[in-house]
Amino acid sequence: MKYGYQLLIFLMAFQLEVRVRASAEYLEQPSRCLQGQESCAIQSIGEAFHLSQKALKIHAEPDSLLVRHSPQNWRMIKGGLWVEHGDDFEVETLFGYVRSATGGFWVLDKEDQILIRNVGGADVRVTLRDGKILDLPDGFQFWISGLNSQGASEYGMLEPIDIADHLARWNALYRGTKEDFLKEAKLLKQKWPLLVEKSSFIYKTLAERKIASVADQLKKEREQQERLAEERKRLKQLYHQRVFER
Repeated sequence: MKYGYQLLIFLMAFQLEVRVRASAEYLEQPSRCLQGQESCAIQSIGEAFHLSQKALKIHAEPDSLLVRHSPQNWRMIKGGLWVEHGDDFEVETLFGYVRSATGGFWVLDKEDQILIRNVGGADVRVTLRDGKILDLPDGFQFWISGLNSQGASEYGMLEPIDIADHLARWNALYRGTKEDFLKEAKLLKQKWPLLVEKSSFIYKTLAERKIASVADQLKKEREQQERLAEERKRLKQLYHQRVFER
């Protein structure tokens, strides 16, 4: 069903007749649908796509394909999307959903993975296809993918954003002045060492939790073995009493 829906969107975006000037930076289907509230497919053509409204500011990398289901719910089929601002905004991808009350996140198509970055978002939350919900802290990224053989969604570990890759993508979509970008980029670079330190703490905490979980499991197994041994001993004594002490 998911793949059929995706195919339908592609057919709508690429095969239906779209009248557009050769100089346009993006295609809309239906024509001029961005001006309304209905479903709308947008493909950026060789250049970035920018949309700025009262409660929404998004930017898509060149050759991205997006579908607006509603003002607060969009789907990214391919490319890269920066949600600079969005009130209670959600982006659907092939492998899950990304939601934030304020925006400030990136969704990047990596073929068999979707990379999600939180850069300034207060409460970015990712819901995987198997229903698992993950919170993404500010300054971190992780990838999500499809379901494995056990029916569980695959996803990566939290890590600080790839600063070099992010700055290049951010610079390409930034709409302000060069001076403003350099100021904001400098602040992000200054924060990055703190993210690395926080990442180390997260890894250590997860490792300690895993060790504690293993130790707890071993303790439970040991207690179960002791209970079984006591039960076998009780049954043996009961058998001995019935056979030899009558």
